[in-house]
Amino acid sequence: MNLTIKLNLIFLVVFLISIKAIAQRDTINTDKLIIVKQYSPTVNDAFKIKQKPSEKDSIKQVRRELSYSFIDVPVASTFTPAKGTASGVRMSPPDKLFENYSRFGVGNFSTILADFYSNFDINRDRNLDIAFNHLSSQGGIDGVVLDDDFSNTNVRLDLTSQDRYFDWNAGFDINRREVNYYGLGSEQVDALTQDQLNAIDSKQTYTKLEAFGGIRFTDLVLKEAELTVYNFTDNFSSSEQVLTIQPVVEIPLRTQKLSIKGDFKFLNGSFEENLIGEESLDYRQFQAEINPFMKFNIQNVNLKLGAKAVYFSDFENSENKVFFYPDIKAEFNLNQESINVFLGANGGLEQNTFENLSQQNPFLSPTQFIRPSNNQYNAYAGFTTKLLENLSLSSQVNYSSTNNFAFFIANPEIDYAIEQSKRGFDYQNSFGVVYNDLKTFGISADLAYQIDSDFNVGFFGKYSDFSTGDEQPAWNLPEIELRAYADFEFTKNWNFSAALFYIGERTDAQGKISINSNSIPISGGQINTTEVDGYLDLNASLEYKINPRLAVFVNGNNLLNKSYNRWQNFEVQGIQVLGGLTYQFNW
Repeated sequence: MNLTIKLNLIFLVVFLISIKAIAQRDTINTDKLIIVKQYSPTVNDAFKIKQKPSEKDSIKQVRRELSYSFIDVPVASTFTPAKGTASGVRMSPPDKLFENYSRFGVGNFSTILADFYSNFDINRDRNLDIAFNHLSSQGGIDGVVLDDDFSNTNVRLDLTSQDRYFDWNAGFDINRREVNYYGLGSEQVDALTQDQLNAIDSKQTYTKLEAFGGIRFTDLVLKEAELTVYNFTDNFSSSEQVLTIQPVVEIPLRTQKLSIKGDFKFLNGSFEENLIGEESLDYRQFQAEINPFMKFNIQNVNLKLGAKAVYFSDFENSENKVFFYPDIKAEFNLNQESINVFLGANGGLEQNTFENLSQQNPFLSPTQFIRPSNNQYNAYAGFTTKLLENLSLSSQVNYSSTNNFAFFIANPEIDYAIEQSKRGFDYQNSFGVVYNDLKTFGISADLAYQIDSDFNVGFFGKYSDFSTGDEQPAWNLPEIELRAYADFEFTKNWNFSAALFYIGERTDAQGKISINSNSIPISGGQINTTEVDGYLDLNASLEYKINPRLAVFVNGNNLLNKSYNRWQNFEVQGIQVLGGLTYQFNW
């Protein structure tokens, strides 16, 4: 060990001595050399720095996955945002709406018009609607020798309630109508003396007392139900009672729902006398209708598939029948819903009553046979489209078949052997109902043009082709119906509307029957057909709003002063002008 150390020290000393000897032998002196020259770089002198130099580090760290979670700590914030002010277009305030309405007007022919409507909020969930309407005239038609005054008065109260699980309403309606059988033909007028004319009591008064109610559920299978019962009477001891119940049931299925509508009617009535003879006419009928249907919405197609089944019972004639009808409809929305095409077929058993027949023709005699009309089917197809942005067109064609269609036809003159037995409607100045099979082909079109809400004008036309079962005329049915209408709001306070309509010719009958002292017909004249001319009628209305509550109006009817007959020998009043005030208010 010591020997080794000694040898190393000797070697180190010898090495250092050798280096020093060599350095002493170096004879080159170091001098400073300064060269002064302007630098002229070249392209070869430039080099590109690498953006990402090569990495020669052999040690690489492995990244560790970091896991973390948030700890929600509620902190009370005292920050209050500054309130900003929204800017926008300044708009005029909307018109104030009122819950109560009244109108009163007077016109020539001693015409009086009175309307009133009011809504009372009993509490948060219940309110009461009260409506009153009256229109009357003292008559005065040129050439009419009998009284031709009329009146129509209606009072309605309706209580509605909105509860948590259902809504309901109940009320009653009273209607009283007075008319006169003033439609004497020229032959009847010439054949009667003034005393005989003065002895004719042509007054007829209809009175209807109706009670109604309904209920609508939110979460039950029974969705709604309505009940109506009324009593209808007239001056000649006629009486009619109708009870109607109409429920609606919705049964949820897997993806659809099945709706079922019901319609149950019980009709009871009687007429004191027949048209010929003193035998009374009684009728009692029951009708039960079930209408199941389903609705489908497939892309741009809406479908309704259903059917109707009706059970009918005539208690007086011991007759029971069952009827079936289609109830289908399809709607197609084309060209981004700007064109709507629809088609379908339906039908039903229409229950005729003395009340609804008298609404269609108030000069009906109280001597009718009441029976239903069997609307076997009504097939239809049509479309609605926009020709321009403000111009729309709708059209429809239909073909229907009805058994026992109710036609109005003039009653024959009843010539009694005892003059005192003659009633006020026995002078061929009343109408009866006859039943016949009817098939109808109809086509209609409605063209409407509207600019915003200030101006709109339209035209409607309908043509019907009738054919009956025994080649009899389609009594008092017009083939052509035309109507033009317009509504123009000049300013916010001025409003004008007008309607011009045309009803084509109709076919009616004339006849005479002689009765002996035992009320037995002894001779009957031939019933001749006659044509009732078509008529053109122009109506207009002008209203000026004095303020949001008060307005003044003027209505004009039959402005063309056409002396036409709405029904055979029943001439209408000439130019009728009526003016008055309208007032809206809140209690």
